[in-house]
Amino acid sequence: MTVAYVPLPLFAPLFVAEAHGYFAAEHIKVNLQVVANGQSAITLAATNRVQVVLGGFSAGLFNAIHQGLDVRVVGSMAEEAPGAAANGLVGSAAAHITSLSQLAGQRIAVAGGQGSAGAYLTALALEKAHLSLARVTLVNVNFPEQGAALANGGVAAAYMATPFLQAAVAQHQGTVLAGAPVGIAVTGIIYGGSFIHTSAAQRFFDALAKGAQDLQGSAATSAANLAIIAKATGESLSLLRSEPPNVFSPTLAPQSSVLSSMQSVYLGAGNLDYHTPMPMSQVVDAQFANQAP
Repeated sequence: MTVAYVPLPLFAPLFVAEAHGYFAAEHIKVNLQVVANGQSAITLAATNRVQVVLGGFSAGLFNAIHQGLDVRVVGSMAEEAPGAAANGLVGSAAAHITSLSQLAGQRIAVAGGQGSAGAYLTALALEKAHLSLARVTLVNVNFPEQGAALANGGVAAAYMATPFLQAAVAQHQGTVLAGAPVGIAVTGIIYGGSFIHTSAAQRFFDALAKGAQDLQGSAATSAANLAIIAKATGESLSLLRSEPPNVFSPTLAPQSSVLSSMQSVYLGAGNLDYHTPMPMSQVVDAQFANQAP
């Protein structure tokens, strides 16, 4: 089976499960396929060219399901941990942005632009200053280029993720205006409809959940696990040690309430091709998490 994924620490259970032999123990041979973002692989999953996608939940996912593409969200990935922000909205030092209220009418860099998971998180941050996405301009800038955009004042702010957020702050390119809300997951596990009905679907999920269970508490930053994550993502061990740890549900349970909130924000921003919210039963299938060990 093929798993399309984005090589970020947000998806560490995949890397740990593979390294610890949990897929092999379930008699599953996993082919890992790197993609730029989860949305780019949704059609591949719907047509069974890949079986699983690990990525962010974008407006495109909701549109695809509404249009009849056979995919479902079956689990969550990284949640924002308490303490120092791993992900958040960073104001540009070059543009002298030090508060959310200054962002009205400004350009904000978001990986994926309009309708992305980052756009949803940006909307949540802006709410604190009584601003909406309609009051700003989102521009699509990939994570590695966001620091330069902040430094040259090309954008007033950027919604950044680990490790790029920490690098931007350390290099005095910007200041964190708002961190991501603690405990929510805007990335996760998407199954293609054909794969859902196979016997491997639960076994794959069980192996992935075991990877998440190996990342609980202090184990998230153990030398062995950080080495696995560094190899899978290309990040240096020193950088991984300095980053806030990701938090994962032991069963990788999907967060239906967060997905419902995302749909509402995307509807309000005009990012969806429909106007009446879909019930979460059309979007989420929690059976695998419910049966995970």
